[in-house]
Amino acid sequence: MSETGGQDTHYFGGFARPLLTRPELGDLILGAQEILRGDAKQTEVQGEYRLPSGLGFGGGFVDKTHNDQDIKFAKISYRQQWQSINYIVSTQWQRFQQRDYPGGYIAVYNKQLMATWGSDGEQWRGTLGYVAPDQGADKLRPALEVFYVDNSIGQVNGSKDVWITGSLGFRKGFLGHESRLGRAMGPTGVEFANPIGYLNPNFNRRLTAWEIGDLVNFRFIHRSLPNGGREQTLETAVYPGQLLGVDSLFSALFVGLGTTSPNPGQDGISGLLGYHKRIDNIESSFRVQHDFDRDDTAIFFSLIHWL
Repeated sequence: MSETGGQDTHYFGGFARPLLTRPELGDLILGAQEILRGDAKQTEVQGEYRLPSGLGFGGGFVDKTHNDQDIKFAKISYRQQWQSINYIVSTQWQRFQQRDYPGGYIAVYNKQLMATWGSDGEQWRGTLGYVAPDQGADKLRPALEVFYVDNSIGQVNGSKDVWITGSLGFRKGFLGHESRLGRAMGPTGVEFANPIGYLNPNFNRRLTAWEIGDLVNFRFIHRSLPNGGREQTLETAVYPGQLLGVDSLFSALFVGLGTTSPNPGQDGISGLLGYHKRIDNIESSFRVQHDFDRDDTAIFFSLIHWL
């Protein structure tokens, strides 16, 4: 809701997997979301049915009033496992701004490594991911992801983005293979573990560095803009108590440093101090962030109850 007299924005959405308890019937994933702003409406519907054999059929559409950016897509996929290696192959058709685009994606992964690559006609998207074997509690478990998106290949020009995200203490979630698969295969991937859509807001967000894992976390983002400019961001977060092996409330304290480097423009540096703790199904966080260039301080608090 707007507090400044602007147009209110209303959002509705959800994803469902109704056959999850009946694997002998296959798998069905359904999703829909809608954004209302004034008299403008944006609607997205997508779904995919996967046979027990691994063969899948899916499709969806995006309908936007007052513009010509409607999208339709259909896909055929096949997912299977060979020994310890999982693989997914998909081919798709997409229609955008009255143009037809062929495309497809492939993903190959085991417990430690993942590689994906593909295109929807307007975008190349690729990912390399690594998660170290589990050595037990209180042990180093590095995880790393390199995520590349090139939006300049089609009729509609866009940026080229590289994200490099890592942690010395892997925590299930953002850097896990299930979560990675959704962003690796884009909106047409229809992955329930990490649903991502064409519309914003959606069910997928970029976690900040302190949320990614334990011990030490970082993210580096490099963006090449269509006008020839560039943007770079580095985010870091360190849990000193965990590095020192302190098993107390102090282990949930984190500190961080971030830099931004727009070109042209002036570099920006910010500092971060916070506390992040999860007990059973309750996750809480408190952080203070200071922008040194603007001399501006912000305070954040969040409380999440996980179902």
